Amino acid sequence: MNPVEVFLGTLQSSLGDGSFRKLTLGKLRGELDGQEHVYLRLVEIQGGLHLSFLHRFPDKDITKNLPLTDALAAVRGWVGTASLAATLFTDVERRQLLFNRRGKPRMTHHAEQREAVPLPHDQPKARALRDERFLQPLGVLDPAGRPSPQMGDKYRQIHHFIELVAPLVREFRSGNLVRVVDLACGKGYLTFALYQYLVEQGLEVDVRGVEKRRPLVELANGIARDCGFSGLHFDAQDIEQTEVTGADLVVALHACDTATDDALRKGVQAGARWLLAAPCCHQEVRPQIQAPPGLEPLFRFGIEVDRLAESVTDAIRALCLEASGYQTRIQEFISLEHTHKNRLIMAAKQLKATDQVQKWREVEAFQAHFGIKHQSLSAALKPGAPEALT
Repeated sequence: MNPVEVFLGTLQSSLGDGSFRKLTLGKLRGELDGQEHVYLRLVEIQGGLHLSFLHRFPDKDITKNLPLTDALAAVRGWVGTASLAATLFTDVERRQLLFNRRGKPRMTHHAEQREAVPLPHDQPKARALRDERFLQPLGVLDPAGRPSPQMGDKYRQIHHFIELVAPLVREFRSGNLVRVVDLACGKGYLTFALYQYLVEQGLEVDVRGVEKRRPLVELANGIARDCGFSGLHFDAQDIEQTEVTGADLVVALHACDTATDDALRKGVQAGARWLLAAPCCHQEVRPQIQAPPGLEPLFRFGIEVDRLAESVTDAIRALCLEASGYQTRIQEFISLEHTHKNRLIMAAKQLKATDQVQKWREVEAFQAHFGIKHQSLSAALKPGAPEALT
């Protein structure tokens, strides 16, 4: 059966049986050219169900709500023409539809685990944040303090992020100013949460969110002022323009493609004590990667090469950080922006000296093993590179 019809049929069925969670459209062109993604969520308007379309541009977001019939017609018209990548999330699976350069569709699907429903006698899980009122103007909580419709995932993601950061925060000392820079922070959900958590720990903080879309920056600064968050502010800048000297913690969550490398490079060159990055859109290595001896059968399947390219890219990044004097690990991280990419790179600056020569040999050997001639973080940080001297 035609993969497009199967995908669209699954979408329609999920809306009918209540299992629909969200839909993401990517690789946009034609009618949707100039946009980064289109995100679809189910909303209730005047007692009727609609799909809310969030059109993400480089400098702004535009939201439109359509009745289900009109929404499905719009999606059908875009898939394969204006959108060459579509990902459907339901309660039971994640289904992805991709089109190659010749316009041929390919569909994959993976089972999704349902979140366990607590029994009536279960005690609610303790939350790391004591005061969550800042989540109301951000749209995560309703006026009664409950997660807003369709924002339950975001609410859980925020708390999961704080749980991951908590061990690092314990190393900060009261009385010292803690400087944090969150690069490509979007609307700033996690930037706000991190600020609130640091303040609740009794720390004096200067938290800066950096986002190139000015409307989001103006919105976030307005919310910060209304909440009385004097140590939190947002700047409309590209990562490359941002000065991070003196930062204790540099964060970059889902910065696209080599923007992750730019953020990590900035943090290393600034000597930040901790680096947190959730990579996204691994495009640089994919065209370069070649099959090492014995792995040729793996390279017959495009989806496996895609996944391998992601793993190899992040392994190179981790090796580069280790060669630059950081103790580094890669762990699972919950998705933050309608994506299944869930790796988190965590790096802490080491006090003891590192054998840089040997470490950089490991980086070069690993890249050569997969035929990779250029990787942005490696090229910027290796000794002798012009970027490494800035």
